[in-house]
Amino acid sequence: MLNDFILKTVNLNKSFRAEKNFFSSKTSGIKAVDNVSIKLKNGDVMGIAGESGSGKTTLAKIVSGLLDYDSGEVFINDRELKNYSRYELSKKVQMIFQDPFSSLNPKLSIGTAITEAIKTQNQNLSEKAIEILNMVGMAPDTMQKYPHQFSGGQRQRIAIARALASKPEIIIADEPVSSLDISVQAQIMNLFLDLKKTLGLSYIIISHDLNLLSAVSDNIAIMQNGKIIEYGQSEKIMDSPENPYTQRLISSILTINV
Repeated sequence: MLNDFILKTVNLNKSFRAEKNFFSSKTSGIKAVDNVSIKLKNGDVMGIAGESGSGKTTLAKIVSGLLDYDSGEVFINDRELKNYSRYELSKKVQMIFQDPFSSLNPKLSIGTAITEAIKTQNQNLSEKAIEILNMVGMAPDTMQKYPHQFSGGQRQRIAIARALASKPEIIIADEPVSSLDISVQAQIMNLFLDLKKTLGLSYIIISHDLNLLSAVSDNIAIMQNGKIIEYGQSEKIMDSPENPYTQRLISSILTINV
């Protein structure tokens, strides 16, 4: 790798066409990602915060290869994203979603879901799947069960296990704990940090919760209307925010906590 940035985007843009309405026959474009440039250092955690509709999830889907972009560039290990095959990209980036139940096939056992994601025939797939489940704190008998048999926190651990099965270098987690109880949220975030240390992972974690992001992130990017309007070290963002929008986000947190 030519530098220590495992991921970077350069002037990234993505628009969606708005539907025609009764009052106008014209179609208009909604710019979901507007000239966004970010850099993720190898082994770091980047938090991305912003209100609903700010472009966070669209950016995440582009970087993970789930959504195409209109212009700009995305580099992973200094190689342009579009030059990766789907299989190659799956071994670089995996995305974890807010609702693990909807991302797990209810008709597949957990063992099947994980072994299908292990792209090798050089080892015992069941043993490897059990090893991965153990890494996320799930028992071996998880293999024979189905998604509906687990709690929300357990399903999220399973979703993490499935993401780890392809041995990615980058995990993108989109609101990974927002639907979980507070105590379970802490357990899942601690799991992310433990896996970061043991596997050398890099993360992009998306959340509306700046308190959560500041606790786990090296740097935080604030998005509004598709743009990155403030970026910096977590402590600086939380202690000395410069943009009025960031100041309002932090102020709202302080108000809720009072």
